Amino acid sequence: MMATAAAAAQTGASEIRTAHIGVGSRGGGLLRQVLVQENVRVSAICDIDPGTRDEALSAASRHSARTVTEWRQIVDIKDIDAVIIATPCDLHAEMAAAFLEAGKYVYCEKPLGITPEQVDRVLKAARRSKAFLQIGQQLRYFPTVRDAIAQIHGGLIGRVYVVKAHRHGSRSRPAAGAPPLTARQQTRADWYADVKHSGDLIVENSIHNIDVCNWIVNSRPASAYGHGKRYFPTPIPPGTQMMDGYSVEYIYDNDVHLDYSQLTFHPRQLRHLPSGQWYVIFGEKGSVHLTHDAAVLYDIHGDGEPRDILTESKKKAEELQARKQTDNAMEEFFACIREKRQPFADIKVAATAALTGILGREAIYRRRSMAWKELGVEV
Repeated sequence: MMATAAAAAQTGASEIRTAHIGVGSRGGGLLRQVLVQENVRVSAICDIDPGTRDEALSAASRHSARTVTEWRQIVDIKDIDAVIIATPCDLHAEMAAAFLEAGKYVYCEKPLGITPEQVDRVLKAARRSKAFLQIGQQLRYFPTVRDAIAQIHGGLIGRVYVVKAHRHGSRSRPAAGAPPLTARQQTRADWYADVKHSGDLIVENSIHNIDVCNWIVNSRPASAYGHGKRYFPTPIPPGTQMMDGYSVEYIYDNDVHLDYSQLTFHPRQLRHLPSGQWYVIFGEKGSVHLTHDAAVLYDIHGDGEPRDILTESKKKAEELQARKQTDNAMEEFFACIREKRQPFADIKVAATAALTGILGREAIYRRRSMAWKELGVEV
């Protein structure tokens, strides 16, 4: 405790006062992470669901947080320094822009926006603001992923040529006699499935994985072409109900090619092409098979045995897991505020990730190749 106090004194740390907008499944998890941070006080909690709001207030009872029913009220509250946003995706941009313009620090769940116009709005607000935005691209704060990509950028496999990645899962049979969804669960299921609220599967869900691909390639796409639809129970064209399968080909500004797919009906017994979330990075010296907790190097000529390239980062990941965390994004958020530095997952990362997902979605919807410049947003 003494060491922590000394460190706080050196950085001029004072209490950071937060407001939380959306404290359901994801927002509630973020709230629990905030509650274990030192010199951070939960000052306000906002959620449209009274039961969810009351649970959060109870969890933060020692902070005596105030109840807010309308998020815009928080914009004018002077004694709030930072805002954590975990609402349906279509609300992110309006909220984030408003708080940045009010000079408040923003931690916003991904995606930054679900349309180019929304992303552009937050970018412009961030350029005018004295505060910053950190996006909830949590994989940026996985020690193992950071370690592996740093080695790739350091020349481990030479120049990167091609990336193949996917996020595949299997379907489960409905459990016999399973209870119906609660009202809260049904509300989440409804907005998640509605592409006007979620931005569709590629923007709401795969944005994490696509961001990792952008990070690996160290560039942004110049164009995209793809195909997908809602396959089950009966195939329907994309654009109305959330897709359950799609593939997208991205060509990046630095001429790297990304082959990305997401399927929700990949049989778990299919071992020749394993399901799950993984990336294979092909380069001039060899390839790396990367998951979120492992990375293995393969020589291009097949010489020697495949080699695990992770060491110390695994220990850091284990330490986080012992604290029931996978990343330290919240810890970093408050450190960046105190140290007056930009977060690793900053506004540029946020905008590029969202626009990459949107680009792929629009290529699928329009059934043609889409160019980045067609989005009309300057990042």
